[in-house]
Amino acid sequence: MQIKDIILSNIKSHSSRSKSDAPPEAKDLTQEENIKRYLEGMNMITPLYALNVYGCFRLSAIIYNLRKEGMDIVTEFVTFGNKTFACYMLKKRYEEIQEEAS
Repeated sequence: MQIKDIILSNIKSHSSRSKSDAPPEAKDLTQEENIKRYLEGMNMITPLYALNVYGCFRLSAIIYNLRKEGMDIVTEFVTFGNKTFACYMLKKRYEEIQEEAS
């Protein structure tokens, strides 16, 4: 199985997520704090998930800020149908997926 196939299988449910899927403490945190916690949980995040769950329209800007803070975040572009979008994850998670794909 290829890396992109593994990523795609992990994120297919992102479009059906909503604010009710956010953890209870999410309402007390900023979008950046929520996304940082989500990534630290070894999850992958897409712009659609960030919008649906955290109300974040500018995920790439938050990823930029988190990288400036020192987080090692990998961007993988995924194509589903005729749409291509970014998927972000911690480097450690990406390395796990690479091992799984081998």
